[in-house]
Amino acid sequence: MVGTNGALLTIVLTLGAVLLVVLIILVIKLMNTADKLNIVLDDTYKKLKSVDGIFDTIDTVSDAVTTVSETLVGKVLLMFDKVFKRDK
Repeated sequence: MVGTNGALLTIVLTLGAVLLVVLIILVIKLMNTADKLNIVLDDTYKKLKSVDGIFDTIDTVSDAVTTVSETLVGKVLLMFDKVFKRDK
């Protein structure tokens, strides 16, 4: 009985040590992967920041074109309204 308990304890402790070593290796690999991912994300952020200026410019031009077109349409409609206005 004592020999069986000792053998089981030895097996459990050995498996626990192996599990601990495997977990340490996995955590180290995960840390390396996280570092690589951080580098990729920083690079992507820099590239997106450089493109952001182009999108701001496009947005500004689009707003200006919209304002001009709304003004022109308003004036044309006002002219049509004056030409076709019915006298009451």
